[in-house]
Amino acid sequence: MGLTMRLLTERLQLRRFTLDDAEPAFRNWMSDPEVTRFATWEPHADVDETRRVISGWLRDYDLGSMDWCITLRGSDEPIGSITVVREYPERRCCEIGYCLSQRHWDNGYMTEAIGAIVNYVFDTTAFDFVQARHDVENEASGRCLEKCNFRQTAVCDLPDPKTGRMRTYRFMTASRSDVCVYV
Repeated sequence: MGLTMRLLTERLQLRRFTLDDAEPAFRNWMSDPEVTRFATWEPHADVDETRRVISGWLRDYDLGSMDWCITLRGSDEPIGSITVVREYPERRCCEIGYCLSQRHWDNGYMTEAIGAIVNYVFDTTAFDFVQARHDVENEASGRCLEKCNFRQTAVCDLPDPKTGRMRTYRFMTASRSDVCVYV
């Protein structure tokens, strides 16, 4: 059994992906250039690409991956994703990444999802720190993290994985001792 367990917040359900999620995920955010503007991956060209990505997540669940599909409570339609994208066991740290459908921006949903995942990570793993990074031009992402008690730990110029151009990233960390309670 993997680590991606179903979580409920006041307004959201965070659950495992299924192959049935490919078409709505493609339509709602994975093909949207504005949603993926600051992501490390290009917008998906077709639903088959989304299906391949989700198939990989499904295979990884039994290996302990943490990849959640975000839905509104009472609906099973995917509106976003939140994932532990990297683990650094020697530093007792993991890094999260997330995306949300444009039509659901500015409702506090991502802040709610981040809070739930941070609490889950601290409750079920040995990680003492959860890290996230965001492009400094993506101020909304930074505000979500700040609302969940993430604090800036570094600012670094790194190559954009899609273009190779140097971009400025803000690294932020939440520690086990100052998590937000949002479930």
